[in-house]
Parts: sequence; structure tokens; C-alpha cells
Amino acid sequence: MSSVHQPAISKERRERAFREGVDFHTFVERAELNRDLLHSNYNGYTLTEEEKAFFGSLKQPIDVLVLAQDWCGDAVSNLPLFGKIADETGNLRLHIVNRDPDNLDIAAAYPHADGKSRIPTYIFFADSGDQLGVFIERPEVITSYNRKWSEQFWDEHPEYEGRGIPPQQLDTPVRKAYFAYLKHQRPSTLDEEKAGILDILRAFLR
Repeated sequence: MSSVHQPAISKERRERAFREGVDFHTFVERAELNRDLLHSNYNGYTLTEEEKAFFGSLKQPIDVLVLAQDWCGDAVSNLPLFGKIADETGNLRLHIVNRDPDNLDIAAAYPHADGKSRIPTYIFFADSGDQLGVFIERPEVITSYNRKWSEQFWDEHPEYEGRGIPPQQLDTPVRKAYFAYLKHQRPSTLDEEKAGILDILRAFLR
């Protein structure tokens, strides 16, 4: 394995988060939002024999600390992939915690490239406690799709105002319609999302 880094949180903080974290299926059971979509996305992901072999070839199971929320579209889309890998290979141990309100300190220690806290955040640790890598939010291919879907939404809804401003600043009815549109589109790209994520993981889990 490569890309070993000094963890951005202490051993004690990491171990506490591991104790408080849950596996994928427990996270789904406790979800107040998007439970059906979490289930359907889990069922929508399939691993090839080559993909299973890659994770099966790891010399030791990898602990993955995950910051997530059940309202987050990116978490709902790609957390099920990690659940599938954990179930079918046994070499990922997921420790999923809600970011808000009790783990904002961990989020602050692992900001996105833009300096902000983004979820989901996946932090990969070896048994030794060495940090192997971090994956945040979504692969670039999905960001590209989001831009495409955003343009489609505005083209299909000329009655709405707000094109070109950040989605979070849209009026509530428009914002809800906007995110519902993206949510509807996302499951069609599970295979591409999987490929993008696995490319990232292969870079530091080897």
C-alpha cells in the first residue's frame, strides 16, 4: 500500500469515532431520509470479479471512517458502493458517523480542496493507524454530470428564476425542484460513479 500520511486527527479521536461509527446497513436502518434510495443504490451496484479480486488482494482489512448524513445526495449515491464492497470482500470496515453536530472537528481536519467541509468524507486507515488516503464527496465524472443536469434543469424550466446563482441561494420551491431533478438523474450513472471511485481508491490501496 502507498500514500501513507500522518493522520489529521489524534489516535484517541480516531478510536472514539470508530467506536461510535456504524456499518452501512445500520446507517440505513437509522436513516430518516432516503432509506429506499440507499437500498436501491446498494442493489444497483455490482462488483466484477476483477474488482472483488483487487479488494481481496489487500494484505489487511482497511478501516474507513466516514462522515455522512442521510440527506446528502452524494452520500446516498456512493455510500452504498462502499457498503457493497465491505459486504462482498470483507476488506473494508466502515465506521459511519453523522458529521453534524458531533463530528465537525473531524470535518474541519479534512476539508475539501475548496477549504470547506464536504460530505461524504471517507478516511482510510491501516491497522497500524497510518492514514492511507482520503476521498471526499464524489468523483469528477459526477461533478461533470451535475453541470450537465443543471443546464438541463434550467432549459426544461424557463418558468423558474435563479439560473446562474448557487443552488443553496435559490428560493425554496426552486431549490427543492432543482435538487429533486438531480436526485432523479443520479442513479443512471452508478456504473460511472463506481469506476471513478475505484480509480481513486486503487491509487492508494495497493
